[in-house]
Parts: sequence; structure tokens; C-alpha cells
Amino acid sequence: MQESFSAACIAVPFLHMPPTKTAPDVIAALRRLPLFTDLSEEQLNGVAAQAALRHYEPPQTIFAEGDACQELFIVKEGSVRIFKTAANGREQLLSIERAGSSLSEIPVFDNDCYPVSAEAVTQTVLIRLDAAAFRGICLQQPDVALKVIKVLAHRLRRMGSLVEDLSFTTVRGRLITHLLQLAQSKSRESSPAIEFTLSENNEELASRLGTVRELISRNMGRLHNEGLIHIQRRKVAVPNLKALQAEIDRDK
Repeated sequence: MQESFSAACIAVPFLHMPPTKTAPDVIAALRRLPLFTDLSEEQLNGVAAQAALRHYEPPQTIFAEGDACQELFIVKEGSVRIFKTAANGREQLLSIERAGSSLSEIPVFDNDCYPVSAEAVTQTVLIRLDAAAFRGICLQQPDVALKVIKVLAHRLRRMGSLVEDLSFTTVRGRLITHLLQLAQSKSRESSPAIEFTLSENNEELASRLGTVRELISRNMGRLHNEGLIHIQRRKVAVPNLKALQAEIDRDK
């Protein structure tokens, strides 16, 4: 029988356990994380006693969709790819989580399986915290619980935007939007053309934008032929941001 929320929390006196051997490293990591900034030194010691560091090499799987969830992970270093996989093997990228981000909050609270998969993108260090211990922290530290709620609200908004994009926007429109975001991050007022390098190949872009590699290749080629972008391998130049932006309005 699954343990109940309240029983799990009562069984974990997390604030009174002595520190483990890894506590100094874990405490230093916890102190820099937004979820735990309001905890006292004594409380951080208690959390660290229930936590441990885990190291992952890319593309190592951290957890897989459908696995039983027994812990909360928090990214200390590196980056983690969060995605879902269809029965035919096609993947939909949901997010890239970096230092300070927590993973698997939902199954930690509903005692269910992981709804998504997670994979290390770079060399990654995670803080692992037992699920029951974290529920205890939330009961005893309302500020931590409120921060988790804020994280979940942000994820819900992001999922809503993703559903909207996949439902109402064409592949061309999603690709142009992504290219615009990359271009604008490199924008300089004095530069008529903006250049940047794609960090993802066409297959990875397809996963991010909810489509297949062939459609990414086809639409990249069309944008190049129309003069809206110039692309050579992964190097992209946008000669006119306004012209590219106008294609978004035309695509709606």
C-alpha cells in the first residue's frame, strides 16, 4: 500500500538528524538554491542529512517516464533535458533545466510515477532529496512550500504555452519564433545583420518544436531561399529582423 502524505511526513524528523559525511558539500549547495534561502543553518543541516550529491555524464538517464518516484532532484551544476516520448519513439522536448531548478515535484507530492523523462545534457551534479523528507520540509517550512507552488505554477503556464503553440501554430511559425529568440539574444543596435550559431541539430530542433527532422530541414531551406535567413551548417545570419518578424504575423 502506498504511504499517505501525512504518515510519510511524520515519520521523517529531518531537522534533528546529525549531518552525514557529505553534509558540508551538500549544505554549501543547498545554501545557493532558491528553495532553501530562507532556512536557518540548523535547518539546512537537517535537510543536508537527508540529501546526497549524484553525478551524471551525458547522455545518462536520470529518470524515465513511468518509473516510480522516490526522490526530488535539484540541479546543482550542469543542465538536464526534460522530455516525453511517444509510442513511435518521437520525442517532445519540454524544457532544459539548469542550476537551481528542481525536478520531479509533481510525483513527489502525488506518490505517482514520473510523468516525463530526464537526461543529462552536460556533466551534471544533482542534489537528491528523499521524497518523504521533502514533504516533511514543506509541512514544517511554509516558505519552502510556497516556493514549490510558484515553481509548479510557472511550469503549468509554460505547458499551456507549449500546448497553444503545438495546437495553433505551424512548424514554420514555431521555427521562425525560435530563430527570432536566438537572434534577439545576440542583437546589437549597430549591426544590420545578426549572426549566431545553432547549438542544436535539426533532429534536436524537431524535438524542441514538436515536429520531425524532415520538416525542420525543409522549412530552414525555404527561409534561406526566401532570403529571410542565410544558413551554412549551423551558422545562421538574419539580415533583417523586422522582415523575419513579419513572417510570424503572416503565419497567424
